[in-house]
Amino acid sequence: MLTMTFSQAQEHYDHVFGAQYDDVRERYASELEDIKAMERADLYEMEYRHLVTEAGFPDTLEGMDEYEAMWKRTFEYAQSGAIDDLLEDNA
Repeated sequence: MLTMTFSQAQEHYDHVFGAQYDDVRERYASELEDIKAMERADLYEMEYRHLVTEAGFPDTLEGMDEYEAMWKRTFEYAQSGAIDDLLEDNA
């Protein structure tokens, strides 16, 4: 029969539940940082999906690709200088 003294039992429970040892605290801190990073990534994805659907694209991978392609074309058009001619005509 395996018996523990009160102090051994207390030390065991402190280690398991109290996180009084550095390795346990570090593990929990690491897990907490991982959870926070996952939450930030989830929030970013939700905001991005909202932008995509608000722009009129479907909430699918293809819709996101179309959204990105639309912005790429917009930036290429703006960098081509064509917009400058339009602005000069209106001035």
